[in-house]
Amino acid sequence: MSRRIRLFKGVLLFLTLFLLNSCTINPATGRKELVLLSMQQEFELGSKAYKDIVSTYGIYRYKNLNAYVKSVGLRVVSHADLKIPYHFILLDSEAVNAFSTPGGYIYITRGILAYLNNEAQLATVIGHEAGHINAHHVASMISKQLLFNLGLAIAYSESKKFRRYIPLIGIAGNLLFLSFSREDEYQADYLDVKYATLAGYDATQMAKFFDELMRYQSEKHYSLPEFLATHPSPPHRKEKIYREVRLWQSVARRKYYEIGRDRYLAHINGILFGKDKRYGYVEGNHYYHPAMRFEFRFPKGWSLSDTRRFILVYNPKVKGEFIKITTSKVDIYTLAAKFSNRSPIKHISVNGFDAFEFSKVISENGVLFYKKGVFVRYGSTSFIFIAQSPLAVYRKDRFYLNMPMKTFKRLTDSSKIYVKNTYVKVVKVKRSCTFESLLKQLGIKRKFYKTIYVMNNMYPDTLLAEGELVKVLIER
Repeated sequence: MSRRIRLFKGVLLFLTLFLLNSCTINPATGRKELVLLSMQQEFELGSKAYKDIVSTYGIYRYKNLNAYVKSVGLRVVSHADLKIPYHFILLDSEAVNAFSTPGGYIYITRGILAYLNNEAQLATVIGHEAGHINAHHVASMISKQLLFNLGLAIAYSESKKFRRYIPLIGIAGNLLFLSFSREDEYQADYLDVKYATLAGYDATQMAKFFDELMRYQSEKHYSLPEFLATHPSPPHRKEKIYREVRLWQSVARRKYYEIGRDRYLAHINGILFGKDKRYGYVEGNHYYHPAMRFEFRFPKGWSLSDTRRFILVYNPKVKGEFIKITTSKVDIYTLAAKFSNRSPIKHISVNGFDAFEFSKVISENGVLFYKKGVFVRYGSTSFIFIAQSPLAVYRKDRFYLNMPMKTFKRLTDSSKIYVKNTYVKVVKVKRSCTFESLLKQLGIKRKFYKTIYVMNNMYPDTLLAEGELVKVLIER
């Protein structure tokens, strides 16, 4: 028997025994699951992810809203199967999203709060994420990825011919486990209904919120909500939710299940909606940052995404073509020397600012890329521009690739510095009327009408009752 065959059989035996010991019955789902992480490892993973997520998006703090979200969350998870400490974090992001990480961390964006219409919907969003945690969905995906990578490592060590395909297979493997499966979503929905119903909430509100998300998506003005992008909606979802609500209400046997519309709206009254323009905004193909007083242009047709940690300008039509912009307090020459990795560094000027640059060709997964770095001294802050483009298209696109660096300058236009933000305002209907009539009476800007209808899950001709509370958008 050859050494390779003996090694293969040994590894196969080890994996078989390892998998048998790693498959356990999950009390939340009643099914066998493969989780290679211990609970302590899940806590550590969640803690590390928390630091990265908060440093990227920041925590949104508004009056007693954070305490309110936590109180609703604790009420829901008090009925969870997994008895661990849970953390409820309100992120300063306009994205319509909620997600969770192992170890009991549940994240809610201020963006999704604007589209929820009552406390029961908030409870079911939290319950859904608690369902993913209790079913160990993320931990299971990580476990599968670990096994996939182990298989790649074995194949790499045993086959020289196979090695050249490893990078491509590794990328595909990561994509396989990127989002929740249909079965994951059904399980999270089931646990959500269970936890929210036992907590005394009307869990049918969950199905109504999914209707609103689908309407959000169907409006031509909107792109796919982040929540739906990471939580794909399986078929017959609403029907299953209503059946599960009837099941768990027969177990809970309560006379009344809370919706909590007025209480919820009172807590979100005045929250920021959309981008906080003080920390960067886009107009056409211009980017302005009032707080740091800088601006630049980027190519028309390209996209821009920004967080507290970086700005990413990218060409949606060319994979791997982008400019990433970050800041540092380290001197620009030191940064240039570090990033260039011994490539020649050139001293230049960018619109009067002292700067250094380098350029080189690199190889990633068998593809050649042109890479350029520009490091600009802007007061006490160093700006880092890292541009990258497939070498095959660089000559054609180099003008566009250099645009953000070439147009970087100090922001001095007061009309671009002192800009208004948009906020949610909750108003009480004084006299019965249609929604469109109310918006006209209040003098709400017409550009907000479509968004207001969607976020209330209403229509222009919806008849509002006297004393009813609705959300509108104002600038200030």
